[in-house]
Amino acid sequence: MKHFFDIGGNHGQTFDYLDTLDRSYTDHIFWVFEPSPRHFAPLLEKCKSFSDRYDIRVCPFGIGGNTEIRKFREKDDHMGDSFQTWHASDHEVFNIDNGYTVFSAIISLPEFIMKYTKQDDTIVLDIDTEGSEYEIMRALLDHPQALSRVSEIMVEWHHVSDGIATVLPEEVTSVCKQLDIRIVHRGDSKLLEGVTV
Repeated sequence: MKHFFDIGGNHGQTFDYLDTLDRSYTDHIFWVFEPSPRHFAPLLEKCKSFSDRYDIRVCPFGIGGNTEIRKFREKDDHMGDSFQTWHASDHEVFNIDNGYTVFSAIISLPEFIMKYTKQDDTIVLDIDTEGSEYEIMRALLDHPQALSRVSEIMVEWHHVSDGIATVLPEEVTSVCKQLDIRIVHRGDSKLLEGVTV
């Protein structure tokens, strides 16, 4: 089977992005992971509108490096909601206090892959997790059996607080080249200096 993991589904804009590409993923089971409660309603509407083209599985939790429950932070720009205390892409986002605290379940990416896919399956990863991409990629690189099922990775890198970046885009690129995994990096050009694909 073929799987597409949209990790950080947000409002479902990945569906629109895929329409701009010269390849199709309509033959993939489409898994959408989104931990932010304020994204659920628009995400579900977007999933409904694409349900005639994709076999969609909505997962209302986060993907990370470890399986745990963690505080989730809503930001002044809702597109930047994150498990991270601080992060930035093309602009800095700030935590907001809405009078409640959100905690979300996180499942480690390798654990999810090993439990919900089979050895001969192939997986495409689209990771836009507002700073959690470092721990996700570190866990995946440290788990060769799960990584062996991945055929393509699209990842957006964000600026994060010191100590969060446990893997660098260069290391991910190097491993992907060795394993013949297609890799596409997105994000601030300063984070991607020296990265070639």
